[in-house]
Amino acid sequence: MVTLGKIRPDQAAFRIKHEPSNPAADAAGNVKYPNVNSLVEMTDMREGAAILRGNLNIISATRRMIQRTLDILKA
Repeated sequence: MVTLGKIRPDQAAFRIKHEPSNPAADAAGNVKYPNVNSLVEMTDMREGAAILRGNLNIISATRRMIQRTLDILKA
């Protein structure tokens, strides 16, 4: 059984760059950019995909074993 842990917002600070010409700049000329790290997100995605492939392989192997057992019982 899979359980989900406590969900809470990310408390990491936004990346701030001084870009006074940017339309999204605040009164001080600073622009807030997301604190998302692409490398970490890509690694998490690949890890999830690998886990999914492993689970699918287990399901497939289980089905094959059950089918072989049924074939033996039929004979």
